[in-house]
Amino acid sequence: MSNDEAFQEALRLGIIAEEIVYEYLKNNNSFVQDMRKQTHEDNRGPRLIGTDGELVLPDFGVSNKDPSKGHYLIDAKYKSSVYTIKGVKYFTVDRKYEQYKRVKDVLRYDFLKMAFLFEDRMYIYHENECTGTHQFKPNSYGDGLVYLFQFNGKKPTY
Repeated sequence: MSNDEAFQEALRLGIIAEEIVYEYLKNNNSFVQDMRKQTHEDNRGPRLIGTDGELVLPDFGVSNKDPSKGHYLIDAKYKSSVYTIKGVKYFTVDRKYEQYKRVKDVLRYDFLKMAFLFEDRMYIYHENECTGTHQFKPNSYGDGLVYLFQFNGKKPTY
């Protein structure tokens, strides 16, 4: 499979994962804002743009009447595997995670969540469950810095 074909397949699976998360969120929260559809003339995805620069938006904003459920941002990630680092399994998120946290502050959401779809299960993690970072060798996707969320097989949400 060529790099372009692999990218297109990853994109297809990512969109399926986002749709699953979107349906779950709509069925379990008061309001869900789908932020994925915002596009720019240069074909880049959803973002906030202004005098302070640009921030990539996560996939969804969620608001609830019940304050215990919160007002939060969430991004969906399809995962074909988990990474083992020093004997511990993790889901990873690239540097966009830093921007998602900044968007949370700018738009005044309470917290950030990540939804990982892996082996036909959805795992939802709160930003407080990020256990740190790890540096892989740089590759075609970026400089190799990732944020770590420890895999817990007993945690599936859906």
